[in-house]
Amino acid sequence: MKRNALQRLAIIRIAMASYAVVWTLVRTINILDTSRQPSRRFDPVGPLWFLDKPLPVSYIVVGVAVVVVAGTAMAFGWRYRLTAPLTAVAFMFVTTYRNSWGHIIHTENLISVQLVVLALAPAAVMWSVDSRRDSEDDDGWWALKSMAVLATGAYLLAGIAKLRISGLHWIDGDVLLHQIAFDNARKIELGTSASPFAAFFIKQHWLMAPSAIVALVIELGAPLALLKERIAIVWAASVVLLHFAILVMMAILFPYQLLGIALFPLLPVEVAVVGLIDRRRAAGASPTALEPAL
Repeated sequence: MKRNALQRLAIIRIAMASYAVVWTLVRTINILDTSRQPSRRFDPVGPLWFLDKPLPVSYIVVGVAVVVVAGTAMAFGWRYRLTAPLTAVAFMFVTTYRNSWGHIIHTENLISVQLVVLALAPAAVMWSVDSRRDSEDDDGWWALKSMAVLATGAYLLAGIAKLRISGLHWIDGDVLLHQIAFDNARKIELGTSASPFAAFFIKQHWLMAPSAIVALVIELGAPLALLKERIAIVWAASVVLLHFAILVMMAILFPYQLLGIALFPLLPVEVAVVGLIDRRRAAGASPTALEPAL
């Protein structure tokens, strides 16, 4: 069990750190452009609530550089006790600062908090360039459970928010219908990418109520995924399908969730990875080496 936990943490380390680096590289121009807006648009949120004015753009450049450099080292497990906290803090800083300019984008909130937990976990004990062994007494399950609670908690809060804002009217599908229509109409008006399938789905009134109910069940039922691994697998698959539906209907991409990385703490991903490694080793072995096993 301990070995499985450490293997899963290693996989999560590679996946989350790589995602943070790639996301930052892809969004760098947008982040820097946003940071150059007029100061009157600056309204700090979250951990940066205490700022009373924008920071020099050079600070943001440093933050981006730290995420890329430290995050790459973190993915490889190099100097993990230093690079992991640096990556977590820098990524939270960059994403929070980006959100402090008007439009709050919540797609990266989950990875921001999961990275903080991961930075404290023994995630570089296995499959890392350092292969650190100073944390062997820590089996790492606490970190997996903490990140799993964060993932399921995020969806539970989304479900509660739906009920608080719309009440039971949400389940008749009318709110969802108007949400899809408004979001795509706004994008068309602003000249940004809208879903090419939006018009089709808006005409399917019969589909809205079942879709709204399924979304609510998935979100409110998130804590059930913490009970058993089989439930977690079914729930995780449902979440991925939910985000795919959101992408198709509204052209809203949640890459971290859609790729399933956010859900790795709940899933036995180490079994699949170890199985793949074993199959590749077997495929590369000579016939004589395999004969005794046959």
